[in-house]
This record gives sequence, structure tokens and C-alpha cells, in this order.
Amino acid sequence: MSSESNPTKDLKIQDVITLTARLAQLLAEEVDLLGEMKVAKIEALQKEKLFLVNALEAQRKLVERHPGLMETIPSQDKKDLQEVVDVFNNILEENHRKLLQAKEVNHKIVQAITDVVKQSTRSMAYGGNGATAQAPFETLSVTLNKTI
Repeated sequence: MSSESNPTKDLKIQDVITLTARLAQLLAEEVDLLGEMKVAKIEALQKEKLFLVNALEAQRKLVERHPGLMETIPSQDKKDLQEVVDVFNNILEENHRKLLQAKEVNHKIVQAITDVVKQSTRSMAYGGNGATAQAPFETLSVTLNKTI
């Protein structure tokens, strides 16, 4: 029997609940890693996260094609799913906040490094009276090797 003739068999609400719960767990791990600024370790979570997102997207599309499927879900399963979705959404919001914080911290670090580099590479120039002074603009030291 094809899924088009009986899509109810393809919608496994317990699987949706489990997938959503696991995705929430991965996002929580990501939040912890972001909080510890261990951004490099987040990459290890991405493959499973992508798998879960794709599996959930397939279930979402099935419901979109067959809206009546939602009516076949037992009320306890709907309640369980709603609870998991609420937890997921809270973790997703925290994940978003941590990503923005990490981005801001990264930006500040890059800016601080840029400022230090600029300060330590200020060029000296000769003024009109022959004395050395801070160059009024950023200069680049260039060496010319000329052979005659």
C-alpha cells in the first residue's frame, strides 16, 4: 500500500516526539558549548542535527499534504508533542541568544586585536622641521630593492 493511499501509517507521532526531543537535547548541548565558548566542538553536533531536521521536515510535509492526519493523533500524543515542542522552543530561543552573544564576543575580540595591531604599527614620519613625529595617517612600510 503506498503512502498516498494510507498516509496515516507514515505519520508516526511517537517518532516525531522522539526526534523533536533529541533535537532539543542537541540544541541544549550547543547552548552549553556556546556558553563555554567552545564553538569548535559545535561542529560535531551538526551532522546529527541536520539528520533530525530533515526527518522532522519530512513529517511536516506529510501533514501539510494530508491535513486530516492531525485529527488521527490521540489526544495524549498531541499533549506529549506540545510539551516537547514547548521545551524545544525555549531551548531554541536560548540557543539564539547564545549565538548572538558568541557573535558579539567574537566581534569584540576581533576589534580589540585590530586596535592593538593598529597601535603597535603606527608609523613615524619626518615632520617639516626634520623631527620625527607620529604619522598623521596610516602608512605601510615598503622596502625597495633596486639593482642598477
